Amino acid sequence: MFYNRIKFFTVAILLLPSCGDSGRPAGEEERVVTDVLGREVVVPENIESVVGLRAGALRLLVYMDAVPLIVGIEEPEKRDSRPYTEAYPRLKELPAIGPSMGGDPEMIMNAEPDVIFKTYTTASDADQLQAKTGIPVIALECTDLGRDTETLLKSLEVAGNVIQREERADSLASYIRQTISELDARTKDIAPRQKPSVYVGGISYSGSYGLSATHHRFAPFLLVNANNVAAGIDSRLISHVRGTFVDIEKIMYWDPDYIFVDKAGLSLVARDLETKPALAGSLKAVENEKIFTLLPYNNYATNYEYVILNSWFTGKLLYPERFEDVDFDDITTEVLEMFYNREADMADSFKVFKRLSGQSF
Repeated sequence: MFYNRIKFFTVAILLLPSCGDSGRPAGEEERVVTDVLGREVVVPENIESVVGLRAGALRLLVYMDAVPLIVGIEEPEKRDSRPYTEAYPRLKELPAIGPSMGGDPEMIMNAEPDVIFKTYTTASDADQLQAKTGIPVIALECTDLGRDTETLLKSLEVAGNVIQREERADSLASYIRQTISELDARTKDIAPRQKPSVYVGGISYSGSYGLSATHHRFAPFLLVNANNVAAGIDSRLISHVRGTFVDIEKIMYWDPDYIFVDKAGLSLVARDLETKPALAGSLKAVENEKIFTLLPYNNYATNYEYVILNSWFTGKLLYPERFEDVDFDDITTEVLEMFYNREADMADSFKVFKRLSGQSF
């Protein structure tokens, strides 16, 4: 009896899908790719359909000019407004493949993608989904520009390799590197005493928050070497997932020269300033009307094209003599065309860059 069980178990193993087996017809050409977690995954030579799971995956696929290949999206992607669904509204017409942060295996299988791209995952998690669906799972990572740029660019390279968009991946990666280098070159030699102090509030983390929601390593500040007053906050207050929050009293103590407000949290920041007169009355940025809005930093992971636009805006505002040759309308067009590989009609989004005053709130 024990011997028979061993024989049955061996046969059962042989019948299970092998790593990367997508259930495609036998004899179809395949190849092995390595994802950002170092997993070797067997994928079809010719990819005709894909899906992206978890925060940022669909965004990266859109960056890779893969919209024609996408056959389903997570349910919240159909409801919520994101920059990439504004650029490609037809994405919202695709079938749902389950809830946010991972979808549903059965619904994913119904969409019949050749490959699943997944962010914020582990090797074990990716392997389990691959075993459940019989569809190759490629892990990507959405990291911060300025802190871990190369991992993000590696994700673009992997995605481009899998769907045979290598030239597109190289082009976008080169553009990001060149932009970061140019922003740094324009600002790196500015003496600390010549840099005004800055603070950003209202940053979203799975929801909207007020002035106390900030980022100690805010990429637009990093890329233009700005003097972020929150850069040295206690690491115990920092969470990439849950967000970074400081006490209102701390903001009053810092009293930054400039305050930037993420558009996603603008109404809550306005409420903070309206309902806390001691706060508003103590901040020279409020008194001097040096409060400016920025495009949303996070929206189901980081909006990288917005990070770059926010960086140009911040640099031009803080160091006008270093950016006097920069036309922001031209930069906006350039960035959108680069990230979306087309002339995206998203003009309304960019009315957000403005100075706020008491009357604005």
